[in-house]
Amino acid sequence: MSNPFSFLAPRDCERPYTISEINNGIASVIESGNTLVWIEGEISNWRPSSSGHSYFRLKDAGSQIPAVIWRSTAGQLSFRPADGMAVMAVASIRVYQKGGYYQLDVHRMQPLGEGALHLAFQKLKAKLEREGLFDATFKKQLPLSIRRIGVVTSKNGAAIKDIVRIIAKRAPQTEIILRDVPVQGDTAAGKIASAIEDFNNCGIPVDCIIAGRGGGSIEDLWAFNEEVVARAIFTSTIPVISAVGHEIDFTIADFVADVRAATPSAAAEIAVGDTGDLQKRLSVIAMRFRNGTARKFDAAHADLSRLRRQAALRTPWRKYLEARQASDDSRSRIERQFLLHYRQKMQRLSLAARQLGSLNPLSVLGRGYSVVSRKDGTVVRTADQVDPGDQVDIRFSGGSAEASINAVSRNSD
Repeated sequence: MSNPFSFLAPRDCERPYTISEINNGIASVIESGNTLVWIEGEISNWRPSSSGHSYFRLKDAGSQIPAVIWRSTAGQLSFRPADGMAVMAVASIRVYQKGGYYQLDVHRMQPLGEGALHLAFQKLKAKLEREGLFDATFKKQLPLSIRRIGVVTSKNGAAIKDIVRIIAKRAPQTEIILRDVPVQGDTAAGKIASAIEDFNNCGIPVDCIIAGRGGGSIEDLWAFNEEVVARAIFTSTIPVISAVGHEIDFTIADFVADVRAATPSAAAEIAVGDTGDLQKRLSVIAMRFRNGTARKFDAAHADLSRLRRQAALRTPWRKYLEARQASDDSRSRIERQFLLHYRQKMQRLSLAARQLGSLNPLSVLGRGYSVVSRKDGTVVRTADQVDPGDQVDIRFSGGSAEASINAVSRNSD
């Protein structure tokens, strides 16, 4: 077997090797197979650079290896690497000749133990996407004014505290109704789905629902990757805002929800507007309206004054004023004539009433006279109209009486 380090054998000449020659020779040996290794370890000294590449070390209890993940690969990571995180990686071993050490060039990396979960996540995501649960046409718009918010999360978590703090600051008049549920563990998914369904069926309506929790590992967030939660969000008639984890964390719930918020705090900001900012905007609008209206009225008044000063309009204006005065004079004259005519008619009516009263036979009774009439109502005017024994009625001023004719005396002329 040939010696892989034969390049280090003594030379025929006396010139020594340079450092670069040694590093280059070592690199040619190590990289000659271009072999990929599957490695696991713990991240330490994670150091992203401004170029987008990230440098770190992978270590175990007894040793460590420098590693680098280039920008093109780093952008494809589905998680945020951090010191102390156990990972599984596929890498090639390379020599950094300038530094004189070997390192791992990482091509793929994922948190240790999450391979099966990632596979399940991708499988369910593809299934629900085929069914249209992620389709934008099914996304419901948030109401412009939200007065009551339903929150599905744990009462002991940081998410509800962040939501309450933001809403209390931005819109303290908004009512918050919490459905306390576990947000991780075997029972979490079913309880989260039931809470969303309860908000849709309960007697107290809410304008929108925030469902979520704080960040964590993929295991911690897994309840929001369950199919039962996805379907509860999709069938909700109330708009749902998903607020799961931090900005880099995506769950199935995020894809199905009507609105995805990066954090619970961001969800609260999306749900309610800032009342203070709204009041300021309304004040500005009101001031602009007042100023605009004043300018319009001032311009209209100036135009009217200018038109009234124009010679072409002064004569019509004068004629209008004269016509209005003539109309007032005519109205006054008609009113006077009507009043005079009315008084004349009333005087004539009063005179006719007096004359009619004087002709009324009943008025004679008041002067001591009486009226005699037969039983058939015929007024007895002469003695020839009655005979002894006839029954007659006698009417006085204050009443009447019945009488019998005993004797009749007629004039002989």
